Amino acid sequence: MTDRALSREGVWLLLSELWLDTQLDGFGLRHIADQLRTSGLARAELESIYLYEVAPVVWLNHWSVAGVWDGFDPQWLSEACRRNQQRGRWNRFKCRLLRRPMTYGCRAEWQQILARL
Repeated sequence: MTDRALSREGVWLLLSELWLDTQLDGFGLRHIADQLRTSGLARAELESIYLYEVAPVVWLNHWSVAGVWDGFDPQWLSEACRRNQQRGRWNRFKCRLLRRPMTYGCRAEWQQILARL
C-alpha cells in the first residue's frame, strides 16, 4: 500500500488479516496499525468496520480446522463487507450477540493495534 489514504476496501483487507490462520508478530501488527492510520478514519469508525463489516464475514475462519492462511479473496471480501455495510439495525444487533465468538481468535491482536493508533 502507498502513502495515499487507504480505501475502505484496503481497510477490509487489512483487518481480515486478523482472522487468517497465521500468527501475527509485532511487526505485522505495527504494519496494520500504520496502514489503518493512513485511512483517515476515526478510531470509532475503524472499530465499527472491524465489528460490523469484517468480523461477520471472516470469523468462522478461526473456528475452522484448516482455515484460510494466505489471504481472503479481495473481491469476495469486498462484496461481503459491502453487504454488511449496507445492512441495518438487525445485523448490528446480531453482531453484538455474536461479538465474543466472532472476535475470540483475534481480540488480543486488535487491542494491540488499537493501542498503536
